[in-house]
Amino acid sequence: MEEDVMWLLRHKNRRRIILAIGEAGKIGATALRDKLGISTGSLYYNLRQLGGLVQQDQKRNYTLTPEGQRIYKALIERMEPEELLSKEPPSRIVSVLSSIFFPVSLFTPIYENVAMRIFLPLLSISVISALMIYTKFIPFILHVLERPRFTVLEFGTNFLLSILIIYIYASVMSWIATGNVKTFRATSGKGILSNIKDWFKNNYAEHVKFLLCLLLSLLPLAILPGIVTIDRLFKFNIMPPSGTANYFITRDVLLLVSQGITIILMTAGISYAKNIKWQSAAMVSFSLLYFSFFVNKVMGFV
Repeated sequence: MEEDVMWLLRHKNRRRIILAIGEAGKIGATALRDKLGISTGSLYYNLRQLGGLVQQDQKRNYTLTPEGQRIYKALIERMEPEELLSKEPPSRIVSVLSSIFFPVSLFTPIYENVAMRIFLPLLSISVISALMIYTKFIPFILHVLERPRFTVLEFGTNFLLSILIIYIYASVMSWIATGNVKTFRATSGKGILSNIKDWFKNNYAEHVKFLLCLLLSLLPLAILPGIVTIDRLFKFNIMPPSGTANYFITRDVLLLVSQGITIILMTAGISYAKNIKWQSAAMVSFSLLYFSFFVNKVMGFV
């Protein structure tokens, strides 16, 4: 716990959030954002990272938990508040790169707005389904496969199976990345399966939100079928003739690009939803991509 707290408080904005809430006693999100001078996405992301130290009351004002109070007192006793509350913004280059490669604000609506929480993942599923069915592509984990003998049933089965595999894999690997596997024990006479079941029930809402983040991050997989669709409808001749070497090269390059963007979004989504470091989230995302390559290779799909 102490190591986790130390990691959290190395981030200046998180220290400032603790100090601002501790000083105010309780404060709303808008007032806190204005006081700190940071974006809404950055605020909600850092508040989620401080989940064990910050809580909301019935009026949705933010207050410190008992542990947060302890940390707040330690901060004001050991460090200069003026230094901690300084508003030195990160360099513009760092901000731009962070927004590109770690687009946390994209996932904020899923956790903070019920309408967007439903709309964005449904939009992702709808776009992927429409484009892939039209172009006769089938998803399998993080790969997009071309099927001459295409059926909607096969598409639906593969898509649902892919979502299930991605969700289970990302959940388990994120759980391992947080170090929870070290503390997981079969206690109180319960078996491992019973503990897993209780863990899922107790965190049901978070599991659903995590699934929605993953669904949104899959949207870039529609790039390849999207370009093929545009090429067919408007005769732009973007894609070389089907079956030629140039066609396969272009197809594979587009697939790699779409997988790369998917990994970026998935890293941000996993880090945001699971409250883990972006480095750990990136390891989970990249390992999922390699897992996808391995499974598709073994099954003879690629």
